[in-house]
Amino acid sequence: MTYFTPPDSESRKTSAYWNLAKYFRFFQKIRNKEFSRLFRYWKLLSARKILYLPKILSSIEKRAILLLLVVVVFSGVSLFTRIYLRLTVPVPQVGKAYIEGMLREPRNVNPLYATTDGDRDIAKLVFSPLINYSGSGEPVPDLAENYEISKDGKIYTVNLRKDAFWHDGKPVTAEDVVFTIKTVQNPQHKSPLRANWQGVSVEEIDQYTVRFSLRTAYAPFLENLTLGIIPKHLWEKISPEQALLHELNLKPVGSGPYIFDQFKQGRDGSISWYRVKRNTNYFREGPYLRKITFLFYKSEEEMLAAYQRGQIEGFGPVPVGKVPELAPYAKVVQAAMPRLFGIFFNEKAAPLLAEKSVRRAIAHALDKKEITSSVISSGAIPVESVLPLGSAGHTSDKVIYPFDPEKSMKLLEEAGWKDINGDGIREKRVKVKGKEELEPLRLKLSTSDWPDLLRTAEIVRSSLSKVGIELVVERLSFSELESAVIRPRNFEMLLFGQAYGYEPDPFAFWHSSQLKDPGLNIASYSNRKADQALEEARRTPSLEDRKKKYGDLQEIIAQDLPAIPLYSQLYLYLLPGNMGGADISEISLPADRFNEIYKWFRETKRVLK
Repeated sequence: MTYFTPPDSESRKTSAYWNLAKYFRFFQKIRNKEFSRLFRYWKLLSARKILYLPKILSSIEKRAILLLLVVVVFSGVSLFTRIYLRLTVPVPQVGKAYIEGMLREPRNVNPLYATTDGDRDIAKLVFSPLINYSGSGEPVPDLAENYEISKDGKIYTVNLRKDAFWHDGKPVTAEDVVFTIKTVQNPQHKSPLRANWQGVSVEEIDQYTVRFSLRTAYAPFLENLTLGIIPKHLWEKISPEQALLHELNLKPVGSGPYIFDQFKQGRDGSISWYRVKRNTNYFREGPYLRKITFLFYKSEEEMLAAYQRGQIEGFGPVPVGKVPELAPYAKVVQAAMPRLFGIFFNEKAAPLLAEKSVRRAIAHALDKKEITSSVISSGAIPVESVLPLGSAGHTSDKVIYPFDPEKSMKLLEEAGWKDINGDGIREKRVKVKGKEELEPLRLKLSTSDWPDLLRTAEIVRSSLSKVGIELVVERLSFSELESAVIRPRNFEMLLFGQAYGYEPDPFAFWHSSQLKDPGLNIASYSNRKADQALEEARRTPSLEDRKKKYGDLQEIIAQDLPAIPLYSQLYLYLLPGNMGGADISEISLPADRFNEIYKWFRETKRVLK
């Protein structure tokens, strides 16, 4: 039998190896029948010797062993963590609340009467629609379990889910859907949505089935079904005269992910804050945020100051110039909106604009990149099409009128507009009552007093002056602009916007039947081929066919140039850095940021895969 060979006599006194060797020799002499008893003795000796080791080890050996222990512990923890993370996944958990700032306090938290962002925002949390749209702009069933569209596009059959309940515990049924639509259609209720439901009949097939019948096919009708449904058993007792003033408009009962909790009202009747709490009986996943509180401010400056003081955790829209300052501490969501801003021409009010060369010269004189940089209350993207970004038929890569001041001046020269008197403004010789006079190339641009539009108007004025066109800017409040300018078509050039939905329908903006108020064809545009494309597109259920029709429409309008599209608006939204589930890339209205609020969370737990 071979034994461990000890070191020389000098090292026996100073090295731990000799002591360990004694244990090895001792262990080798153990018989099998004595193993159990002696092994316990061996462990006792080992424990004692381990306590004695620090006295016999050198400083280098101590550091080596300590380092080894650290490596072993760290490797063990790292290995355990990797295994744990590989075998588990984080899932949202109920917890924490959220506080958001708003500029407009609510008055009608009711989907039938909501007209302001504050009203629509909170109504989106409290009420559920039949169809909703995801954060990427795709239609998804909500109160509807599923739906069917007839081949001719005139009948929509919706089957309701059976696990949806009102906040007071009663089930949501087809009766509620029919009651909601007929209330909107009733002129006595004065709902601003009534026009959307003209020519539509609704009937209850059974307790959980509803049928909508259209007089003529209307492809974008699906978006009508995003209307929040109200409870019949509460609202049927309220007369149309009482409806707008009823307390249910501020203390609503819906079937959405959040339930009205309470609000605080000042002596002057203004609401300083409004709170909702999670619906524990909601029919979808979540919601995960316990409560959501809205604080209201009179100005954007006050709201920013409140955020910096930590009173609120999010708000929107975020001024694009503030994004670099706020982004390190929060999450900034950027969502595209189907809103187009541009310049609309009125040839009847300004005969000069009847000359296509003048309209083309104006288009080539404008630098859209410079204009979009002036839109600081939100982001903006330059556009060339009269159709919103992402819509059927939209083309963003085809630039028909690129920024080219030289070409702009050449077009004006060829049309006879020259700076005859040397004052920097182009003129043309005309005869008035037999006398020759100089007619200056002078136009008026009307717009609202919204800061972004005023900045844009100033850039347009400066750009046109460089090519010899004098532009006078008229600024009006929104109400004045709507009543005195837009509705009577009392303008030469108008800087304004068009708001589309998820299913864009440009019919109201460009069809000749919409020339007069309340039609929205503010450019007074009339073209038989354009009318035909619009009519056929809204009757076509096939998306590919609609794309072709709207593509044709885009080309026709671009050639006629009744307006110059400038930019599409973005919505920048500030959220806490730890807010999850808020995947938003496309919205129609600011309130649509809450379409999937039930998925938002601020806490997670890990579970096995």
